[in-house]
Amino acid sequence: MGLRSGPLSCIGRNYITDSTLEKFYSPSGPLSRMPGYEFRPQQLELALAVQEFLRDPLERTFAAEAPPGVGKTFALLVPALREAAGERRILFLTAGIALQEQLIGKDLPRLKGLLGRDFSFGLLKGRSHYACLRKGAALLSSGAPDLSPSLFAEADGALSDVPGWLAETETGDLSELNAGGDHPVLARLTAGGRGCIGTSCPYRSRCFVIRAYRSAQDWDVVVANYHLFFSHILEGGGAFPVRYDWLICDEAHRMPDVARSASAIRAGADGLASILSPRVLQGFDALLRAHSVEPSEVREEAGRCRLALRALFDAVRLRMPRDGGLSSCDPDLLRLGRVLTDGLDRELHALRGIEDRFMAGDFANPSALAEGAELMNWIDEVRSFKKSLLWCLEVGRFPGWAYWGDGESLTSMPVAAAEIVRDVLEKEDPEKIVLSSATLTLSGDFSFWSGESGITPDRTLAVPSPFDFARQMEIWVVDVGLPVGGEGYDDTMCRVMKKLCNENGGRTLVLLSSLRLLRAFARRMREGEGGYAVLVQGELPQRELLARFREDETSVLIGSVSFREGVDVPGEGLTQVIVDRIPFPHPGDPLVRARNELEEGKGFVRVTLPNARMFLRQAVGRLIRSSSDHGRVVLLDGRAVERRDWRVLESLPSCRCTRLSLREGNGSLFREP
Repeated sequence: MGLRSGPLSCIGRNYITDSTLEKFYSPSGPLSRMPGYEFRPQQLELALAVQEFLRDPLERTFAAEAPPGVGKTFALLVPALREAAGERRILFLTAGIALQEQLIGKDLPRLKGLLGRDFSFGLLKGRSHYACLRKGAALLSSGAPDLSPSLFAEADGALSDVPGWLAETETGDLSELNAGGDHPVLARLTAGGRGCIGTSCPYRSRCFVIRAYRSAQDWDVVVANYHLFFSHILEGGGAFPVRYDWLICDEAHRMPDVARSASAIRAGADGLASILSPRVLQGFDALLRAHSVEPSEVREEAGRCRLALRALFDAVRLRMPRDGGLSSCDPDLLRLGRVLTDGLDRELHALRGIEDRFMAGDFANPSALAEGAELMNWIDEVRSFKKSLLWCLEVGRFPGWAYWGDGESLTSMPVAAAEIVRDVLEKEDPEKIVLSSATLTLSGDFSFWSGESGITPDRTLAVPSPFDFARQMEIWVVDVGLPVGGEGYDDTMCRVMKKLCNENGGRTLVLLSSLRLLRAFARRMREGEGGYAVLVQGELPQRELLARFREDETSVLIGSVSFREGVDVPGEGLTQVIVDRIPFPHPGDPLVRARNELEEGKGFVRVTLPNARMFLRQAVGRLIRSSSDHGRVVLLDGRAVERRDWRVLESLPSCRCTRLSLREGNGSLFREP
């Protein structure tokens, strides 16, 4: 499908002119009706390239880098919608919620009017975002014995009347309940995770998930995220649930990470403990007795399994290396794991007769069929845990896979994603694939991203930024005089960052590499009055934090790596971005160690450093979002200048760069000669 063919560079290419498309993006064209629109030649260049690619019958994949401010979303969608003309369905994938909400709430509705065309679109979510009617009925009929009534009564919105909401909602989307994502009621209502009994479900004709996926079959543009895309294909072993012809992937630099995450294998102690809980097993009592299986014996064996589970994870806490990573099998842990899996085998053996009768079709009564299907689901969950646990304990695929654990779970994840991404795209086999991001190249070269993603595009394009960085921004590289994480490091960093925020009058995005430093800096910022609001990741949903940051022009937003993307605050509300250090992962991270082993000791140069340079570009890209923006980026890591061989500054916009050091005693900064 063109994933392995050689690339055709489009840099400096002369495109076939299209007066209609050029007029659309012109200073007086339809787009000019949008507030704040600025004509940008780079946007038109990208749109023309997309159009030409879609018209070329020989090319299947196109990768384009478009820096912040180009307007790549409209550059991708306008030619795609024009060329599709209702004859082809588009699947538009993103990594972040912010872009999905912008597409559904603003961009696609706007394009309907601007293009003068009617087309349908919608956001497809994963199963966990919808309510399960069967679970809802069971939760309400039981009176939720393990849930406090106040959890319902004290909540705002529909959560205070779950029965009424379930009866009236047309979508079953749990976001309508206005509850926090970790609310216990949502965990009991969700259609995600274990519990789906498929065709045996008495509520199947009204299933919200089926209804949503069925509706999506009629949309012209389906918006979804990478996690749903990869997890559905990799976990289910089938195709994506909605048919589509063209695939547009924005934020395509995130594809390898999401593909690895979707491929991860995890054995969680809490998960099995929940499966084996007396409350769950009691629900099968009548079914077991009807098939001459003594429920008390099943529960007793489950109790022994829970003890074995506890013994295993107690040992994991004691024996796991300090960094949590494993490079070879620990015989003692494997022995304890087999004690547990042997107990689970005995549990499954006791239920074998019921399973055989169910598979033979002996459950004709609808009620019995639903109960039997639920037990079959439980059996599948136990078998899946067994398989995952042994995979994680045997450590059989290191260094191709990383293995780590703590007292709560054991996890294994592939360290490279190229083969995974390539196989998924070849299996899906769309007619056309467009991949775009603000960061796909290093010094204009797509090779690193191509190697990590497994995609060798037929055509590539890297458009320059529309901004005059030499005029609009400057970079400060500050040497704080301490090694990262060394004694006194956090305190020094907090003093310097607070001083920088105060001198700038707030208006700052602070991006920190560790949650420890994030919490310490948040405490320091709230000591005394700074004259501006301090917004901290984790204290509010990300969407609300960003909304408040945009509304309050003098505020300071403190976040971690997840805020390197999706922060778009043009104007005076953001004139300073502070980054604590070059975004290297911890060298003891199990994934980093395994990748270094896989790369024969050259993982830092081949993978870690290129990734860090791209991550830093993403962070710096938060500052300048329009031609009138201005400000500075402060990188509190002197290595960016000292280690010229790392070429860190070369990957950042070309502008004035000043090196500063921390003056001992008063904590002020001074410029180095």
